[in-house]
Amino acid sequence: MIIPQEYTIQKFHQLAGYAKPKHNGSIIEGGCPICKEGKSWGRKRRLYYMIKEDYIFCHNCGWSGKPVRFIQELEGISYKEILHEARDYDILPEDITKPVNVAYTSPQSGTLPEDSINLYDESQLSYYKNNDIVTEVYKFAKKRGLLTAINKPSSLWVSLKDFIHKNRLILPFYDDSNTIQFYQTRTVFLTERLPKYLSKSGSEKTLFNINRIDPDIDNIFIFEGPIDACFCSNGVAVAGIQDNSSTSMNSKQSAQLKKYPLHSKTWVLDSQWLDKTSMNKSISLAEQGHNVFVWPEEYGTRFKDFNDMAIGLGVNEIPYKFILDNSHTGLKVRVMLGQVR
Repeated sequence: MIIPQEYTIQKFHQLAGYAKPKHNGSIIEGGCPICKEGKSWGRKRRLYYMIKEDYIFCHNCGWSGKPVRFIQELEGISYKEILHEARDYDILPEDITKPVNVAYTSPQSGTLPEDSINLYDESQLSYYKNNDIVTEVYKFAKKRGLLTAINKPSSLWVSLKDFIHKNRLILPFYDDSNTIQFYQTRTVFLTERLPKYLSKSGSEKTLFNINRIDPDIDNIFIFEGPIDACFCSNGVAVAGIQDNSSTSMNSKQSAQLKKYPLHSKTWVLDSQWLDKTSMNKSISLAEQGHNVFVWPEEYGTRFKDFNDMAIGLGVNEIPYKFILDNSHTGLKVRVMLGQVR
């Protein structure tokens, strides 16, 4: 299998510090996570990914090599695991994006990217029925089961003009008063040289789907990514975790969750059978006293996350009883996951 270049570009953005493209996207530069660039971390970018040559090198410590080696060293995963992750990288088979020359206008606080189109609005879909971008983003949302998911968000969007977020699926983060406070966008098209997920610039993350909490369900299920949270009632999402971080939520997200003191909380991360970061974070959360979902082998070796499982099983909901029946805390999680590896 040839590893998609879009996958390695995404991983470089994730692993390098403050990465950004240069020379019309032919090079991506960032802070070197191997040497940390000494006292220059956060100020200089001396790690370079030459996309055409498929080669990475650091001008500070001299590290150089192919992206696969870069990923292996930083994430501690095998080549087989990289192949598995790359295979599940969602891309469409052809690039149908069309350049849209517009001046960048920064969205005002609490709004969506410029001129966003609501994929739930039939009148807007009808108006843009001949637009390839809108059509393909809608097809992507349908393919991922987001149009029928039990806990789908109150809206889904796409922008054709926004300087940063155009031609991507926009996932809105509503607060408990049904006002959009934050958003993430997800890549859809093959040749886009940006990370799979991008967040609203200059805004603190909130909890995805906190506005959809059902008070009659005694549990809240905390997912890593917003798309996975769509397939479980009372699923919310923090929009990303870090293996080496001692915290799992920012202050704003914690404050949102504190409004539900009588609800039990359970963390639901990606399959620990397939994702080393998920395994390490699950152990860390359990040892901090949190309740953590441990993927049963039957499902954890087949599916990487809840969206993958819902699609594979042909359902629009994973019953939350399945989570509760397989959730644990404390040392038991470490013992169970020790058997996984």
